[in-house]
Amino acid sequence: MAHYVKACRGAGSVLELGSGYGRLLCALAEPERALFGLDWDAGLMSSCREALAQLPEQSRRGIRLVRADMRSFELRRRFERVILPYNALYCLLSVRDVERCFRSVYAALEPGGIFTFDVWNADGLVAKELTAETEDEELPRIEHRGKVWRVVERCQRGPGPQRLDVTYTYVPSGRGAARSQLLRQRYYGSLQLLSLLDKCGFEVLSRHGGFGGRRFAPRSTRLVVSASRRD
Repeated sequence: MAHYVKACRGAGSVLELGSGYGRLLCALAEPERALFGLDWDAGLMSSCREALAQLPEQSRRGIRLVRADMRSFELRRRFERVILPYNALYCLLSVRDVERCFRSVYAALEPGGIFTFDVWNADGLVAKELTAETEDEELPRIEHRGKVWRVVERCQRGPGPQRLDVTYTYVPSGRGAARSQLLRQRYYGSLQLLSLLDKCGFEVLSRHGGFGGRRFAPRSTRLVVSASRRD
């Protein structure tokens, strides 16, 4: 989260794609900032509204939620920052979908604006390494709506090349029922993504191997990219 807060520092207008239940929107909300959250899942958007309602009125005044498809959207305005965090890009299941998304982002950026996204680095992953199902993996805990949630991830090979189905289970501290969410994903190699950015008119400003700014390498766990319009 700190990476995106820093990336948006000083920006008066920010668009988050795949804003989900609003964890990052809450962190980015500022009284003088126009902040848009775009998502297609109506249930997540409902949870997002509940989370945003807990913010001070002054901070949430500039927030707008938009139900739209990140593969193809038009918001009739441009932004200084467009962000696509936490593997959301992998929810696009074809190269054509990624290209459409990048072109929509290009159109949504102001000249000089910056597009930032991160995905886990798939360069060393080949389909034969994926078993039919993997063991549960516990991820870092998150805070949401006054509770601490354990997050458990389970990956399963999906149909077709480079496909994964990932189930996230959220277990709240104290009382409350666990919640599960299935994400159908396709992973892309770093060179494939960089090539698509170039094709869609972007200039890559930085490519890192994690949120701490470390140099990207084949064994890096993440790919964190910032790019601008090539006007």
